Amino acid sequence: MTTMRTVVCEKEAQQDIDSNSSSFARLEDSVRALEWRLCRKPNDGVHRKGKFWLYRQKGSETLNIPEISVLYSFTDDQVTFHAIYIRRAD
Repeated sequence: MTTMRTVVCEKEAQQDIDSNSSSFARLEDSVRALEWRLCRKPNDGVHRKGKFWLYRQKGSETLNIPEISVLYSFTDDQVTFHAIYIRRAD
């Protein structure tokens, strides 16, 4: 059975999401999809130094869906987004 975790978005990561919302109409949907995936399978990312992981979610230039890279950590109960990089998909 898959564990469902709570997502915590640190202040700087949330500010990056907020500041890009006007550029990408589907940004909120993209972030929710990212949360859904990482809450269920947080070790799908690439393990970095210490407790940190990196995950890159592809976007679609045609649909104006951004590419999102997130630096995060997780426990059995929580996924924490420490930093998010949002850019136009290629």
